[in-house]
Amino acid sequence: MIGNSLFTGNLVEMTSLNPEKDMDAMSSWTADQEFVKEFLEGNFHPHAAFELKKAIIEKIKKADDHHSAYYFALRPVGKPDLIGLLVFGWLWGPQQTGRLFLFFEDNDALVQYGDESLRLGLRYAFMELSLHRLWTELSEHNPQKLLLFEKAGFLREVQRKEALFFDGKYFDQLDYAILKPEWKKLQEEVTHEK
Repeated sequence: MIGNSLFTGNLVEMTSLNPEKDMDAMSSWTADQEFVKEFLEGNFHPHAAFELKKAIIEKIKKADDHHSAYYFALRPVGKPDLIGLLVFGWLWGPQQTGRLFLFFEDNDALVQYGDESLRLGLRYAFMELSLHRLWTELSEHNPQKLLLFEKAGFLREVQRKEALFFDGKYFDQLDYAILKPEWKKLQEEVTHEK
């Protein structure tokens, strides 16, 4: 169950990303190809904390200037530990659409915090950002993440054969999306079950 706060659930909270304090943790994430390719949008290589700090400050400034993205750190409720990242990007106001990027430090964090983090993110996207459509790109190399999004109501729209390269193998890239009416219907169903 998600609490009354827009940003806080029972287990996880969405907070601001701190370029001064969070970069050491995020630097260790750059050993993960998915994180580097999706979040840093470049060739895969480890990044030092000072490199990340510069990149994050630039990304946040650009997003603020153009109102094109929002960056949230995911933390256990009441703790400063960075366990994930949730980003709303490619925001296109006239079409009320945007892209969701969700990343966790490891599979344990995805299992423990993924469901609630995604529910918080969906509520923010549809209730605060007033989006009509939210989409994401996933890879078949991460079945736990696919299941997380499918459980939340996302439907597969596009499959790009062998479009992603991870750990020496090619995987299909899968585009998923959910519409606000679909999300609302799922919320009503959950409410009626209680």
